Amino acid sequence: MLTTYDDEPGGLDTAVEAIAREIGLDGAELDARKAFLELGADEVAVLRDVHALLGADGDVFSDQFYEHLLSFPALRALVPDDATVAHLRHVQSGYFGSLTAGEYGEHYIRDRLRVGLAHQRIGLEPKWYIGAYRKYVETITALLWQRLEGDPCRYRAACDALLKIVSFDMGLALDTYMHAGQRSVLQYRNYLEQIIGAMPAGLIVVDSAGRVRSANATMCAMLDIAEGALEAHPPLTDLIASPELADGVATALASGKPQDNVVVTLAGDGDEGPRWIEFAIRRTSQDGGHLLLLIGQDITFRRQTRLRLQESEEFFRLTFTQAAVGIALLSREGRFVRVNRKLTQILGYAESELLQRFFHQITYQDDLLEDRALIHRLVEGGIGDFQRETRWVCRDGRPLWVALSASAMREAASGQLRLIVAVEDISLRKQAEEALTRMANHDALTGLPNRALLQDRLARAVAQAQRTGRQVGVMFIDLDRFKQVNDSLGHEAGDQLIIEIARRLARALRESDTVARQGGDEFVVVLPDLGGADDAALVAAKLLDGLFQPLVLSGQEVFPTGSIGIAMYPRDGQDAHALLKAADTAMYRAKGGGGQRFRFYSADMGAQVEEQLRLEALLQRARERDELALLYQPQVDIATGRVVGLEALLRWQPAGRAMLEPAEFLDLAEETGLIVPIGEWVLATALARHAALRRAGLPPLRISVNMSARQLHHHDVVETVARLLERADCDPSRLTLEITEGVLMHHPEQAFDTMSRLAALGVQLALDDFGTGYSSLSNLRRFPIHTLKIDRSFVADDEAIVKAVIALARSMQLNVIAEGVETREQLAFLGAQGCAQMQGYYFSAPLAADDVERLLRGQAASAP
Repeated sequence: MLTTYDDEPGGLDTAVEAIAREIGLDGAELDARKAFLELGADEVAVLRDVHALLGADGDVFSDQFYEHLLSFPALRALVPDDATVAHLRHVQSGYFGSLTAGEYGEHYIRDRLRVGLAHQRIGLEPKWYIGAYRKYVETITALLWQRLEGDPCRYRAACDALLKIVSFDMGLALDTYMHAGQRSVLQYRNYLEQIIGAMPAGLIVVDSAGRVRSANATMCAMLDIAEGALEAHPPLTDLIASPELADGVATALASGKPQDNVVVTLAGDGDEGPRWIEFAIRRTSQDGGHLLLLIGQDITFRRQTRLRLQESEEFFRLTFTQAAVGIALLSREGRFVRVNRKLTQILGYAESELLQRFFHQITYQDDLLEDRALIHRLVEGGIGDFQRETRWVCRDGRPLWVALSASAMREAASGQLRLIVAVEDISLRKQAEEALTRMANHDALTGLPNRALLQDRLARAVAQAQRTGRQVGVMFIDLDRFKQVNDSLGHEAGDQLIIEIARRLARALRESDTVARQGGDEFVVVLPDLGGADDAALVAAKLLDGLFQPLVLSGQEVFPTGSIGIAMYPRDGQDAHALLKAADTAMYRAKGGGGQRFRFYSADMGAQVEEQLRLEALLQRARERDELALLYQPQVDIATGRVVGLEALLRWQPAGRAMLEPAEFLDLAEETGLIVPIGEWVLATALARHAALRRAGLPPLRISVNMSARQLHHHDVVETVARLLERADCDPSRLTLEITEGVLMHHPEQAFDTMSRLAALGVQLALDDFGTGYSSLSNLRRFPIHTLKIDRSFVADDEAIVKAVIALARSMQLNVIAEGVETREQLAFLGAQGCAQMQGYYFSAPLAADDVERLLRGQAASAP
């Protein structure tokens, strides 16, 4: 039970003595306080003189004082009626009168402590207490001036003495107030610790790093934790090695959602069996961080009891039903004589209903002829038993696949022939077999035929065309900018788009046509029995006009488009493989033309595909051949006109070819995975250049490097960045990693985790091309972003968006860098909006490393 000062023997006076003792208000302390305030005998004499001088004006002061205090609603609410006001005026007059009485002994000290404690108990905030003293000083100095207007020296001495005694008095009361509050908090804390310690459930407190901060006695007993073992705050996994608990902890920490019924199995020692503990996990906040409360109960007895009960029920069922399958005893005519419970469960009939029926009445009509023939042979002795998969009809009319085993026997007493039938429900197995067959031939997401079934359908269409002299059209359809939907709105929205396009395709085509999902966002349509290419063109135009209509995904209206490549049999290929390859090539030509169009295959398209393959092979060896290079675009501080940062820009100079811009090969690098080693080379090279500039004695700069989605989600990206920073001896705060908006929506949880770990290194994170994606304000606030980069398209064409972005960044205390600044007008506009840093051709084109050093040296030389 929680104790307070009121619970202590002696009540308020005892509490005052306790506080005086705990604060250390002995004679020496009081003398020290008076000495520090220079409150000595001279001041006491002056105060007595003031006391005598004011005399009968105490009531005037009290009236003015209370008129001021009761003008505040918060204080007026503490006074119930006028009688109380009158009483308080009288008490207050005596209280402030004692300030100047000149008697400051033990009784006075205890009285002031009692005031502070009383104010703490009723909840009067210190601001009102301090305000009362302020009003007292204002009123009494005004009265003194009226009395001593002709004697300034005496008035100044009186004010000085009043200031000292008020400071001394207020210090005593406020010290008591605050100490009483601290003592109450400590008592509540001790009370809470007593409750937690006595809880019948176990409790573990875990911090956001997964380390155990504390555990109550019950939990220590559950886990056999030795005394003092938690002082070093060990990881939770050292105490409980459970993947289930680790998953629950991670989920609760990341989402804040309670995790209940997390069961952990603890291995027993020696002959002891395992023990089970059930945890409920809750996240709470403390000091700006998160803590997890793991409340555990030992459910070993309950679990063991349930297991024993299950064993008993199983034994009972086996004992009374004889088997885990349905069993029936039939007469030679096929009438049910006896049935077990399992059979009634399988068929849905009551036992009494089955005993009124014959075998043939519950046999599926399509299987009845063969089943009757087997039963007849069994009755006539032609066979001793048989096994068969057949279908019976349940009570609700539903056909059910069963495995039937039947044999004949004669009763010992009557000698009558009886048939023993064992029945096993195999409907789930049959459904699984059908599902497997379907899965082997259909796409799991859309239900459309997959590649295997497509190959079969296309081969059949070609074979039919060979016989009839007709043609076959093959369409390869690829959605345009599907990756942008995935990156911006997430994979779930991407899946919804794929499903909707599949539905529209299936609805738009003939029943004889085949539409299959090739994989990803690619579809293939087989159009059999065509008269010529014109027929295929009509279908393609119809699809482009009606198929790609807008739809809403995750609250965002999306306008999907597609590119269609068409190949014709027999003109473009003689088999399925050749036709698909030709249609795929034509599709890439359509996509290269801007998308939302169709193209027929032509022979010259193959050369372009070969060129793409050659470019990929060259890119594979670009690093080995030292063909990659970095240019650096200066980032300028507008206030000083000086270069404060450099953005590293990748270029590729293949042997014998013109230099390639990133847009010409980065998509290829991303698709092939080469972006990861290339990105590491870019970062290492940029940091090495940064280190070289630093060694050259040039002023410190920020170096910015772009990071792609595949890099960000690579498993060891944080370790790679840390290793390269250490190798270059670079301050992490000097490195900025630029990440586009779309990357945030591509596996956002993984992106948040990786970005948080990078930020923890001290690396700065910039959101590149801000405003071109679909990231929401909540996501922007969630991710550890330090800088927004305004996309060059907005700088050139949309002043309203630029203003909004700068205002947003200012409200979130983020840096802003404008890209693509090319004119003086753009510079002036951005500067007027408060954009402090910019980059673009107005300041400088991207520079080679040596040119950067010359630029910086010239800047340093011109510095004042």
